[in-house]
Amino acid sequence: MTLKLRCDDYGFECEYILDGEKTISTIEKLRNHFEEEHGIDYTIEAVTQMIQNRGHSLESIKK
Repeated sequence: MTLKLRCDDYGFECEYILDGEKTISTIEKLRNHFEEEHGIDYTIEAVTQMIQNRGHSLESIKK
């Protein structure tokens, strides 16, 4: 399964889109983008929760 994560879905006026497998590595890439581009240092757990709030189950994300 894949994820398509759009930065603007998480409240930023930003055109960044990340396509990737449902893995922690993909979530880390989104977290890094938030930190590097928007100056917000979210934890992996916080970003994972954001993704869950958008309808993806925790069980579907591969470790």
